[in-house]
Amino acid sequence: MITTFPQHRHCGVILCIALICVACGQKSQAQGPATYSKTKGWSSVCLGKTSLDLPDEVDVAESNTNHFSGYGFDPGIMGAATPRQQWNRIKVQETNVTTQRSLKDIRDFAAFQNAQKKRSAEERYPREVKLAGEAKLPDAYAYGFVYFGSFDIGYFEPFDKRIRLFEGGLPGEGDLNTKQDVQAKYKELRSLYTARRPQTLPTEPGVCTPFGFFKDPPSGPVTDYSIDVPVRSLKYPSLIFFVTIKPADANAPKDVSELPDPNRLTIDDIKSLKGMGAIAALAAMGGIKRTVGPEPIVVAGQPGRILAREYHHEGSLTTSSSGAAYEMQADVVGVQGRPDMPAITIKMAAALPDPDPTPPPTRGSFGQIHHYEPKRPALKGVKTPPFDEGMAYFRQVLASVRTLPALTAVPKPSTPAN
Repeated sequence: MITTFPQHRHCGVILCIALICVACGQKSQAQGPATYSKTKGWSSVCLGKTSLDLPDEVDVAESNTNHFSGYGFDPGIMGAATPRQQWNRIKVQETNVTTQRSLKDIRDFAAFQNAQKKRSAEERYPREVKLAGEAKLPDAYAYGFVYFGSFDIGYFEPFDKRIRLFEGGLPGEGDLNTKQDVQAKYKELRSLYTARRPQTLPTEPGVCTPFGFFKDPPSGPVTDYSIDVPVRSLKYPSLIFFVTIKPADANAPKDVSELPDPNRLTIDDIKSLKGMGAIAALAAMGGIKRTVGPEPIVVAGQPGRILAREYHHEGSLTTSSSGAAYEMQADVVGVQGRPDMPAITIKMAAALPDPDPTPPPTRGSFGQIHHYEPKRPALKGVKTPPFDEGMAYFRQVLASVRTLPALTAVPKPSTPAN
């Protein structure tokens, strides 16, 4: 349930003080994460192999209970959504809190899809079709399907009453994979993946998903993962952070100066702005009021850059007193082969609320009546902070980003007995 927090008269002063402290935080961060001190009243959220802090209460995006969907907020904030998470080439979905009945509905849809695939391939791949189907799993609230070298697995987790869904490829040739391979994959995933709360920081090497943790397999650390999720603090409910974390690859830029400058916008850039759809409309209609950066910054001990855009907005677009519209972004490119130095992009967008009052109904070309449907019911009555307050808040969050040593450690081989 989303609650609206009252505006604090001294909020600007607090954030200004925080901004002064950020410079110290950045300097100490470059010396190592051990010098970091968490702000009182803030919570740490583990994502990938890193952690960032937000004021309590923290709201982490989740998926709905559809068969494979991305991550967003419920109730909705349209425009604040990202795709599924990925780990070791497996797509991962962690749903909102639900019931065991929802797993049955998801399983039934997966069975329908599997049957459709079988019918469409009967003539072309008769051998594979014979191997496709549902595997019997040891847990009552779990399912698994195999089809042409891929698996579709899901289970209900009593710990937090969320459903976990996994989709990926099986080893070997697709026409040789069987239901037994899905059973083995389910056993492997359950041995490596553990459900957790976002604020729980693991103490062994691995990768944090928003609501789970993959510990490193016996074969060694997984170097192929992508965490891409929106988070926010309900203290500032309209300020949405889009956090993207993944290891640097061979084709990635080697220096932050090689990244493009988003402040040099073209029409195509405006049309493809990630995050808040209404902000893209403001940029196209009203233009950019001011830009900041790119400026150098230290994030998680790595040199990076920060930049920001504020848009012309006077509470219009049929809204009233909805606050400022802006986006801010920080990037570090990471270092290939260094799990403690991943590539990180953190973007904060000020989400505008729905129109207030509600626009009147409109009539369609054939006489039908269209009533306005809220796009962001979670932000009803919320006013975004001014740009300078948002920038101070963004910098303070960036100063908290740090790699967790326990997650990047490589276990030492045991000493052979004499």
